[in-house]
Amino acid sequence: MGFFSSLFGKKEERRAPLPDAEERDYTLAELGDYDGSDPAKPLLLAVRDYVYDVGRGRDFYGPGGPYGMFAGKDCTRALAKVAFDPELFTGDIEGLDQDELDKLDEWIEMFEGKYRRVGRLLGDG
Repeated sequence: MGFFSSLFGKKEERRAPLPDAEERDYTLAELGDYDGSDPAKPLLLAVRDYVYDVGRGRDFYGPGGPYGMFAGKDCTRALAKVAFDPELFTGDIEGLDQDELDKLDEWIEMFEGKYRRVGRLLGDG
């Protein structure tokens, strides 16, 4: 224990880094295996047919994080609507208005700048 952690009675917590995702295409069923429930697997999500490795944002997208429900899913519609309803975790953009499409573009720009795109999302199979 370090000086400050012993002084305040807290143990320093160091988490092992998550493994990097394999660069390949993923089905929706496969994507579900990368939801953060297995610490030996990367943390992935999909937006607009692209899969991103969001492991470096584990505090946000990992279990217990404010966006933890996004991991292992296609988040396209949920991000466009900025909503967490389970039925919105789909790639369907039909019926989205221009403001929602613009919001989706902002999310994609953020993912592109911050996380590694590892592949495309394929049809479920």
